Amino acid sequence: MAQLIERAFVECPYHRAREYLAAGVGDRISSGEAMTLRVPLAGVELKKDVVVTFSPGIDPMHMDQPWRVHWSPEGGGPYPDFDGELTVRADEDYTSSVLELAGDYRPPGGALGQAFDAVVGSRIATLTGRNLLKRLGDEFEARYKAEEERKRHEKG
Repeated sequence: MAQLIERAFVECPYHRAREYLAAGVGDRISSGEAMTLRVPLAGVELKKDVVVTFSPGIDPMHMDQPWRVHWSPEGGGPYPDFDGELTVRADEDYTSSVLELAGDYRPPGGALGQAFDAVVGSRIATLTGRNLLKRLGDEFEARYKAEEERKRHEKG
């Protein structure tokens, strides 16, 4: 079992980022829509689409709303599935937030799969996680910026 932990800082206040994540993930859950990520590897002609699905998670402390995340390579292949949690956390000054993705994946194929993971697989998992966080973070920042701009125009 290999572990993946990635974080991305987002220029969007914590309370808004939580709302945006809940709305976006909730819409995908209710519609049954999966998110597809493309993961290109620099210097290698390898591209793999990964289908990401979400479900509500549980925070026993009731501080954050985690979301269970699962991804599988589209069409299968010698790539690992991932299971983990996606959470929005407050940043130090509350004008920004942190998206955190943490979970595990098992390299397929026994010893050969572990060797593949050591060379390329772990890089694919890391890039997939970063790609997911960047995509969500970009969505949050654009939405927040548009809402703030709209408020400024309404005021004056």
